[in-house]
Amino acid sequence: MIETAPFPAAAPLAAPLARLGQFAVRLARTDAERFAAYRLRYEVFHRERGVNAPWMDHANHIEADAFDPHCDHIIVIDTAARALGETPPIVGTYRVMTSPAPGLGWYADGEFALGPLLARHPGQRFCEVGRSCVAPAYRSMRTIDALWCGLWSYACLNGIDAYFGAASFPGTDPRAHAPALSHLYHTARAPFDWQAPARAGHAIPMDMLPGAMTDRHAALRAMPPLVRGYLRVNAVFSSHAFVDEKFGTTDVFVLARFAAAPMAYRKRVERVTGRVHPRL
Repeated sequence: MIETAPFPAAAPLAAPLARLGQFAVRLARTDAERFAAYRLRYEVFHRERGVNAPWMDHANHIEADAFDPHCDHIIVIDTAARALGETPPIVGTYRVMTSPAPGLGWYADGEFALGPLLARHPGQRFCEVGRSCVAPAYRSMRTIDALWCGLWSYACLNGIDAYFGAASFPGTDPRAHAPALSHLYHTARAPFDWQAPARAGHAIPMDMLPGAMTDRHAALRAMPPLVRGYLRVNAVFSSHAFVDEKFGTTDVFVLARFAAAPMAYRKRVERVTGRVHPRL
């Protein structure tokens, strides 16, 4: 079991996280809301991307695994899309886990060796993020901003110093993402102290193209919006990708430290959420 710094008591589940225009961001408070997040994940991962992982519940149209009961689930609700008498739809979600799941550890540790990274920074409060998912009609930086306002607020409430996880590119052929992966390697690679190496057997070097052959604008356009969102907060990435055959993705380790985020970004999310990070 990989240990990490102790956490203060978690924020109440009912605590609102952020409001950004039409989007309300908070933690799922009921089984119905959590299952709505699982159904959104099922729609995106299975029906849209064709993933057919063993833990998927096809009868109930949900994607949930053994880690989910140990996580909080951040949800983005489109309040403007509410019809009379109907519940407004959940259009985005993230799951967050503030400590290793009992008997399971960290999800990302199955792909990236986290032990040395966490041991090098015993005073840091780490939190794992994953299963990021946005409904097709809402895939814009506005929705990503709403999710990140939720993550900021959650970090403020729980004293989190850094988020980490596996960010996914679609498909299991890393060469299809050579410009984007190479750009991450040459411009946003984590320094040694913050690296988590990809597990052997599925690790693929990300420097497939020399730095001089990568075009920044083309690389950014080719990235999933969530990965571009990480770059906006000065997140850093692994030097190797991990090919996840079960989920049908090419994953990169990502680490976002709030102390490294641009001051302008921090001031903006402070204004939006009304929360100041207690450890910055």
